[in-house]
Amino acid sequence: MLRGTVLFRFGCLVEAALLASCTSHKSAQSPETAHLQPLNVLVVTIDTLRPDHLHCYGYANIETPNLDGLAQRGVLFENAVAQAPLTPPSHASIFTGQYPTVHHVRNTGGFILPSSSRPLARILQEQGWDTAAFVSSAVLKKVIGFNNGFAVYDDQMPRQGNKEEFGEDAERRGGDTVDRAVHWLSTQSGKPYFLWVHLYDPHLPYDPPDFFKQKYRERPYDGEIAYTDQQLGRLLEAVGKKAPVGKTIIAVLSDHGESLSEHGEFTHGVFLYDATLRIPFLIAGAGIPAGTRVKQQVRSIDFLPTLLTLLGGKPPANIQGVNLVPAFSGKAVDTAISYEETLYPKLALGWAELRGIRTNRWKYIRAPKPELYDLAQDPKETTNVLQQHPAEVERLSAQLTDVVGNGGSEKVETKMVDERQMAQLRSLGYLSGFSPQEYDLNGGGPDPKDQVGILKLLYEAENPAAPLPEARRIALLQQALREDPNNPSLYHQVGGELEKTGRYAEALRLYQTALQHGVENGRLHSRIADLSLRKGNKDTAIAEYEKAAQFNPSDLESQTNLATAYLEKGRATDAERVFKFVVASDPDSAAGHNGLGLIAIQKRDMPSARTEFEKAVQIDPDLVEAQMNLGLIYEMAGDRARARTCFEAFLAKASPKQYASIIPKVKQELATLQ
Repeated sequence: MLRGTVLFRFGCLVEAALLASCTSHKSAQSPETAHLQPLNVLVVTIDTLRPDHLHCYGYANIETPNLDGLAQRGVLFENAVAQAPLTPPSHASIFTGQYPTVHHVRNTGGFILPSSSRPLARILQEQGWDTAAFVSSAVLKKVIGFNNGFAVYDDQMPRQGNKEEFGEDAERRGGDTVDRAVHWLSTQSGKPYFLWVHLYDPHLPYDPPDFFKQKYRERPYDGEIAYTDQQLGRLLEAVGKKAPVGKTIIAVLSDHGESLSEHGEFTHGVFLYDATLRIPFLIAGAGIPAGTRVKQQVRSIDFLPTLLTLLGGKPPANIQGVNLVPAFSGKAVDTAISYEETLYPKLALGWAELRGIRTNRWKYIRAPKPELYDLAQDPKETTNVLQQHPAEVERLSAQLTDVVGNGGSEKVETKMVDERQMAQLRSLGYLSGFSPQEYDLNGGGPDPKDQVGILKLLYEAENPAAPLPEARRIALLQQALREDPNNPSLYHQVGGELEKTGRYAEALRLYQTALQHGVENGRLHSRIADLSLRKGNKDTAIAEYEKAAQFNPSDLESQTNLATAYLEKGRATDAERVFKFVVASDPDSAAGHNGLGLIAIQKRDMPSARTEFEKAVQIDPDLVEAQMNLGLIYEMAGDRARARTCFEAFLAKASPKQYASIIPKVKQELATLQ
């Protein structure tokens, strides 16, 4: 990642690499929520959790006492399913009660929950609940809109040393997240609260803490689940101490499962089989009968109306889920039809998207080669019986078309997030789209079933449990690219590996080959720009950054790099314009404020420079360029103590390789301040 230009006081600029909250709107009470009971609500979502790996769902080879206890205290849904096998779309369905076609969060990366949406947090906040969320992965950062209605939205992942790639880790341990949630609980003074805690540990890579790693030595996925159950126990204990059992409703469910190599998929997101769509769903507390098991199919969209009913309200008119409370006493509920989709194959891999309808018995998947499974006879979905049941296919296909509307096809347009979040998503195994683009969801493209060989090559190359030598990893990815040359993500994966190993010329040629294959996006131009800059070709770099900005104005990382390149070419007016755009788009952009500080120095406006550098350091104390720049400003002003502090912060974090020519000079300056 390119970083910003650094100021040094020896009369010149020393060239180096540079490094939104949602407003709550009070509204009049709706008839649905006018008389809600003031009960506390705890929702825990456990990422990537299969129900058939839990003791309370019949799996004997694991200890999950806290989930087991919750099942004994309340209701366990034996046949719960998600609407998508991806974290953001599934969570949006849980908290809005709507299918992805309605709430518009369709993939991991590239989609934002509309601010006009009324998810559970916003509904309860408007009724006076204290609201807080603590999430454990960058896939749920507030920038994608899930903070709507939360007074507190803790999405800060830990920093490990000098993270040059994207500043912070992509996830955090459940223990850290639970610590923060428990602390928040201790600050509550008596108002009803809604607390959402998202635990990410069962997601790849499977690397549980040592005790669980040893206990589940051959089954690290189970070790992650057992550890998560332990942390859930700590959270439930804190909730129990805060209020009597009859004053709280507790729900635990997953967003999706994990394929674990079934059907040729090793993780999730590509297929619509039950390995990734069946989820655990438990609910207990006030008004909920203990020890109840519901066998009929229920859906993640049914959670919101069920909770509102338990609180004494009614489901809003615009949701698609239904109230499950009648099922607690054995009554039928209208959940026989469940719509499911994954756009990930289309948006990330250039293959066909998949959509499906699931009932208590049947699973129909619309694909280039359609599939029908009789779940009663074939729960593992191993035998496609589409040819034997034409009437069922016709009925289910019509239901699918009815859910999608527009004759069963539609267009979607992605919004791009910045380079840092893309890097985080890639580190978690997601090959997300790289720039805003409109897609026709018409079922066109290779059938993902025919591409399982590519999935195997990707898994072998990237499997963290069995890391390969760099040369072998690159060879596998190159083989995948030869077999699937129109797959946009593969160019970025192969190019990224080449760059990591210093094979920059090869990476540049690969990105240019991608353009020849019709693969063009903002990230591609940004990478070409970075590599051009590395070769010293600033004019080419600026032209490529400008193309990247045209493709994706919201990629503030590339915008910052463009402004820095302008500054280094002496185009201060252009640099200032872009830095101002960056800060206007994201007031918390430390790099943007650092850049404006450099512009202020060129204008000899030292007070403004100091203000901008102080903002940069306050936002991101680990932005070492800003620390050094601020130290120089303090030194010029005669504030030796603050200058020392800044220089020491720079030396503690600066990469010896990246700042090899600057570190000795900073040490020399620091020595004069002792």
